Amino acid sequence: MRLVYGHDATVNEWIARRYGLHVVQRPSDSLGVIDNAGVLRGAFVTTWKTDTTAELHLFGRTSNDTWKDYCAWVFAGAYRLEIRTGRKNKAIKRAAPKFGFVFSGVDPHYYGENQDALVFWMTKERCRWISQDAYARAA
Repeated sequence: MRLVYGHDATVNEWIARRYGLHVVQRPSDSLGVIDNAGVLRGAFVTTWKTDTTAELHLFGRTSNDTWKDYCAWVFAGAYRLEIRTGRKNKAIKRAAPKFGFVFSGVDPHYYGENQDALVFWMTKERCRWISQDAYARAA
């Protein structure tokens, strides 16, 4: 699997078809994860919250290589990466710490009334997925 850039509309259409969700937050970037046959299998949607903080929305499948590429890409422009997820999303609650994210608390009513979000974060220095020299290559 590998990460592809510059196909935001195609990736967003795939997310809409497969998950029934539409990427509406801006500014954002949608990076696709394709398999060896060129089939879209996953997506990293990055919403730029501030000049130094990005929020990740993850869809479908990834691999260690795509995570490494994504981290090099996002940390070339951000210092902090966050994930927010609903309390019922068991997959992300299990996976986020395995990928190096730290649980930081609850964002009340993030998804609406009585629908809190769990917040996980990672900083550039804490990212174990890429070496420090990879930041320079991704820039």
